[in-house]
Amino acid sequence: MVQHRERQQLGPFVLIRPFAPAPSAVRWLALHETHHTSHVVYQFPACHDKNEQRRFLSAVQTVCVLSHPHIQKIEQYSFDGSRNGYVVTPFPGDASGLLFLDSLLRAKSGRMHPDEAQRAVLQLLEAFDAAHAMRLNHGPISMNEVLVDRHGSLVIELYGLSRHLRGLAQGNSELVRDEVRSVVELGYQLITGLRAEEPMIPVERLVKRLDPAWGAWFDRGLGLTWGGTDGFASASEAIDALPGRAAAPEPKKEPSPVRTILGRLGLARR
Repeated sequence: MVQHRERQQLGPFVLIRPFAPAPSAVRWLALHETHHTSHVVYQFPACHDKNEQRRFLSAVQTVCVLSHPHIQKIEQYSFDGSRNGYVVTPFPGDASGLLFLDSLLRAKSGRMHPDEAQRAVLQLLEAFDAAHAMRLNHGPISMNEVLVDRHGSLVIELYGLSRHLRGLAQGNSELVRDEVRSVVELGYQLITGLRAEEPMIPVERLVKRLDPAWGAWFDRGLGLTWGGTDGFASASEAIDALPGRAAAPEPKKEPSPVRTILGRLGLARR
């Protein structure tokens, strides 16, 4: 319960200062009094009756089962005395606060090196692949839903929670295609600096000496190939088709964090 005295507190978590709000919640930097660890606390609008509280709890419990290096972990959740719902996650930022992928891209003058972009795309596709295996959907993703942690690893913020809070049922194969396509579109922007919008300019015309396999991957993923394909049918299909993956597949292993030198604001190697 949040106690209104000299400071706001949610159980052992002291709310230090607010961050910029998320679309459906207020973000707080919080400190665990006992463990002295930093966390992000999300404050959701009040649930006015028992039915709303049950829907909130059901939504959070549904996505809590996700455990993946590139999906934000929900550590705790509760209500306060005003019936506001709260979700507690680890704090992935540093002294400057939270860093999102769109801010990172702006700091890098609007585009990334193809190798760096590939690592970002791969991490997001791996997260979707793991979630889809559990029949959990998030919806098409945008850069302002992707956190960059202090080690340079990408983390999808509150995967699927907004969708479940809105009472949306489990998605179908068409939604899976849309989610994967959104990652492909994000990759196009990371490499070219342009949004994946019509009229689409082939990547090889925008980036000199780019591996031609990228052009084929974007054509397929964006449904631009002759024959009317609708993009990749799954995240695993998109992963297998990534440039360099088919020729030299990596042994299956637990995804490892991607290191970065924050002074350079770059996504480092896996």
